[in-house]
Amino acid sequence: MERHVARHVTAVKEEFQADVTINRVAKFARTVPKKLPSASRQYLLDKLPIIQWLPRYSPSWLIQDFMAGLTVGVLLIPQGLAYAKIATIPIENGLYSCWIPAAVMVFMGTSKDLSTGPTSILGLLTAEIVRDLKNEYTPTDISSAVAMMVGIWSLLIGLLGLGFLLDYVSIPVLTGFISATAFVIGMGQVDSLVGLDDVPDGAFNQLANILRRLPYWDGPTCGIGFGTVIVLLALEKVGKKWGSKHFAIRYISSSRAIIVMVIFTLISYLVNKDRDEYLWDISEVSTHGIQTPKAPGAVLLSRVIARSIAPLVACTLEHQAVGKAFARRNHYAIDQTQEFNYLGVTNIVNSFFGVMPVGGAISRTAVNSECHVRSPLNGAVTAGFIILTLYVFSPALYWLPSSTLAAIIIMAVIHLFGPLSLIWRYWRISLADFIACMVAFWVTIFVSAEIGIGAAAGWSVAWTLLRSAFVTPTIHASGTAGASSSFSSSGTQQSLARVFSTTTTLQQQQTQTQSPNNSESMTENASGPAIPDDTVVIRFGDSLFFPNANRNKVESLEAVQLVYPSVQNPHYSVEAERSWSVAAERRLERLRAQRGIVMRQMPLAVVVWDFGMVPFVDATGITALAELKDDIRRQLGFGVQIRVVGMTPAVRRRFARARWLLGDADGLVDGGADVVYPSLERAIWDERDRDSLKGVTTEKS
Repeated sequence: MERHVARHVTAVKEEFQADVTINRVAKFARTVPKKLPSASRQYLLDKLPIIQWLPRYSPSWLIQDFMAGLTVGVLLIPQGLAYAKIATIPIENGLYSCWIPAAVMVFMGTSKDLSTGPTSILGLLTAEIVRDLKNEYTPTDISSAVAMMVGIWSLLIGLLGLGFLLDYVSIPVLTGFISATAFVIGMGQVDSLVGLDDVPDGAFNQLANILRRLPYWDGPTCGIGFGTVIVLLALEKVGKKWGSKHFAIRYISSSRAIIVMVIFTLISYLVNKDRDEYLWDISEVSTHGIQTPKAPGAVLLSRVIARSIAPLVACTLEHQAVGKAFARRNHYAIDQTQEFNYLGVTNIVNSFFGVMPVGGAISRTAVNSECHVRSPLNGAVTAGFIILTLYVFSPALYWLPSSTLAAIIIMAVIHLFGPLSLIWRYWRISLADFIACMVAFWVTIFVSAEIGIGAAAGWSVAWTLLRSAFVTPTIHASGTAGASSSFSSSGTQQSLARVFSTTTTLQQQQTQTQSPNNSESMTENASGPAIPDDTVVIRFGDSLFFPNANRNKVESLEAVQLVYPSVQNPHYSVEAERSWSVAAERRLERLRAQRGIVMRQMPLAVVVWDFGMVPFVDATGITALAELKDDIRRQLGFGVQIRVVGMTPAVRRRFARARWLLGDADGLVDGGADVVYPSLERAIWDERDRDSLKGVTTEKS
């Protein structure tokens, strides 16, 4: 009996010792205490990026940072007022919303270009919530509560690493949503532009009503409004034509909103100062410095918890997209998780001062970049100028014409409308993407912005599930002549080419060393052909579409950067000179040390994309691949070749519809085309244009 019990005890003990989950937990418990101090230190450094970039700050950058900060501060005045008008809150609250985001950016931001503050889209989404609750609470209290909840949601996303959830809002959905909000916002301002009252809700209802009442348009108001539009258009055209030749002209064009505001406010003052009844509506801005902090009520917060999700999605998507775009353009990288934390802290602190939600704005960010800003320190200048305006300059804004403000809004949002060529591109690439774009557009116009983005995202997810449910197998069988062939369920026959498995190719390249017995520098790959040291094979393990496209792009680029040295690209030399942050480089260094990776001495020459496991690609996936290709050439050499293998006919047709140039290895290849190979071995070893390595080597030297 005792022997039987002992045998069972031994069996149970062996079972526990071999249990994978228990071993993982035990290993975690052993390693965490050792790594906790260094991990905590790195965590704090990541949360306060200023600690990393401030020691690198050069005093010579102060002038450019000062000019950029001042310019953005000036731009924030008309934009803050205008976007508060969209949000249907007192327009001076738009100014209250501007100074804290700029100040917090100095300490927590990972982008030197991003300008955070009120935006038109957040104004519209806030206005919808204000409209539903204004009978119970004041507009200022409602917008402040929305700002706090946006901040709380954003901070939770950042701290818990849930940013991937936003990947379920695809690029076509975002295009349709932004285009619709631009149309709704623009139509909502036309009544102020022409001096009409009692205009109904709904963009098309407003359009019909305004046109029907054309004889009743107010003459002086139209003169001010359309005069503002003409001056804005003229300054914009001048900037496009001559701005590249003269910095002063480019600066004036970028500051056109503040210029027209000054001109027409002065006209309004001179015309109306001695009148008992003004010729046109004026804004009557009244500020008395920074407001006394006041926390939003708990009951009101509970009312906007769910309603704040739509502003959160719009805020974070626009903020991240603008930040990533300008980081790529100016040759550095942002920390997306930290940007969520920054948005969270900014909106939470801001909500105590009677504000609306804030996020990154493309127009101000573009101006910041054009001013050659050097670091986030420009935010201190912007915050200081806004505070100065609240205490000193605001009385002059009392005379600002409402029609001028409406014209500024209309001219700002007109550029947000997605070009028809982009919508046509979605139609060509994927019907599902086109439908998602149209759902977002029309539902936003006819129902609401909240339901519009939710319905379109829901359609995209539903389509993905349906497509997965109806996946059909491809059957491999012997052909009539004994050759292998593959047959899909649709009855079409395809040749069955030998494609080696490369699941761990890139990881093996990161850890294996050169073979000393081989005259050719190469890496042994047990699961396929040998790979030269100047070549990387990236195998995508599933469909490339909106939920995983960005993650595939980011991880592929990072894996390549871990192994190969960055090469200064002469095509992007201007951007490359403006180095201010080494956070991305230091992160790569930490990862190399943790994984024991030694960088190659040879620059990268060839990147092979293996599509053998990719049955489907959508517009977001193609966009991500285009960005990956551009990033590789920006950071690892303009001569790096992109080679493709294992691409199915269906996927290749989508690339063709997206006008991506591809050529067959056995045919004539256009000079700018990426080459498609029938097998991985040929893609790796084909010497076609291998001389591009000389160009890469030249860059390094």
